[in-house]
Amino acid sequence: MNFALIDIRKVDSTGNFKLNEDYILSYDHSDGWSERLLSLGIYIDLIFECKIAISFRKKNFEKFEKQFECEIPSEIKNIISKIINLDPLTLKKHYADTFMEDMNSQHYAINHSGKSHNIGIGTLLKRLQPENPSEELFITLIDLFEKWREVIYQDCLKSII
Repeated sequence: MNFALIDIRKVDSTGNFKLNEDYILSYDHSDGWSERLLSLGIYIDLIFECKIAISFRKKNFEKFEKQFECEIPSEIKNIISKIINLDPLTLKKHYADTFMEDMNSQHYAINHSGKSHNIGIGTLLKRLQPENPSEELFITLIDLFEKWREVIYQDCLKSII
C-alpha cells in the first residue's frame, strides 16, 4: 500500500499542519539522531481507519521503509473519541522542558470543531501534569502512542529477520 501525505495533510501559511477534513488525527515521531533513526507517522481518519508510514535503519544501516494499514488499539480509539467530543479542546501548542536539535520529538495534529490543532512534544524531563480535562486525556494519549509506537517498530523489525 502506498499513500501520499499531501492527501492527508498540508502545511498552512503559519507552518502548521492542516488535516484533510476526512482525518481526525495525525501523529509523527522522530527518534532524532539515534542508532535506529526511527521515523513513524500514524494517520487516523473519521471512521478510525489507520495508515502508518515507518522508516528506520537496520543493524547493517540499510534503510527499512513501509506503509501499511492496521487496526487501532481500542484504548487509543476510546481516548481519541473522548478528545474529539470535548468542548472546548484546550491544549498548548508545545509541551517541552527543553529543546535540543536532533532529539526525540513528536507532533500531533487533531481535527476538532473544524480546526486542526497542532501540538508539539519536545524533550520532557518530568511527567506532564495536566492543567485541564483536555490535557488529562491528551497526556494519556501520549503515553498510549509511545507504547504503540514501540509495538509497531518491534513488529516491523521481526518481519525483516
